[in-house]
Amino acid sequence: MPAPNKYIPYYDDIIEAMAGTGCAFCTLQLRAAERYIDALLWESVNDPRIRREVSAARGFCNHHAWLLVRPGGALSSAIIYKDVVQSAARIVQNPPAAAGSFWQRVWARLGGRTRHADALVAALSPQQPCPVCINAGEIDAHLSETVLAALAKSNDVLQHYQASSGLCLHHFRTLLSHVRRPAQRDALLAVQLEVWAALNVELAEFIRKNDHQFRGEKFGAERDAWERAIALTSGPQP
Repeated sequence: MPAPNKYIPYYDDIIEAMAGTGCAFCTLQLRAAERYIDALLWESVNDPRIRREVSAARGFCNHHAWLLVRPGGALSSAIIYKDVVQSAARIVQNPPAAAGSFWQRVWARLGGRTRHADALVAALSPQQPCPVCINAGEIDAHLSETVLAALAKSNDVLQHYQASSGLCLHHFRTLLSHVRRPAQRDALLAVQLEVWAALNVELAEFIRKNDHQFRGEKFGAERDAWERAIALTSGPQP
């Protein structure tokens, strides 16, 4: 079968990311998040719709909020988060009316909570997801569909996958959720199992060399296996 060509959206980006370290999808997600934040800080900070979305989300999530810290981004960040802080203050100063059925109100009181406090807690909670997280979900879908479109043409992408660090657990689940062909699912499962098996060998070697009986042996590629294991299950360090 012919190899996938460059006209499949995102394909070249995925292959390039697979040649690097860590989960390729995480790498591309970070690039996308950086571009989103750049566009927000330099081009869209005065867009009322975007600022309303950020305010409704009660700011960006922890991971994406700290991407705002970059040279030249202080003023735009201050403008954005002034809205967030003012919004929270308005909610506390003008708390929402309590709601719920009779038994819900009784249950709240038995739990030591007032209806007023429950309504206030709900109002202070994010009313929609972090805008960068929403964008990340769309990117995840595009990347997954790209891998599957390429796999439908040839096994070329599988070879790159096999030689890569594999996908983190979150992105592997995401990819599997888009699979519609059993043969593709089986192929992806087999490759990811190979990645985990290789990592398990390195983890075992790292553990062995930390035994006092083998302390004289120098560490090799397994030196950072524990960090790669964290990244491959919980995602990269923020």
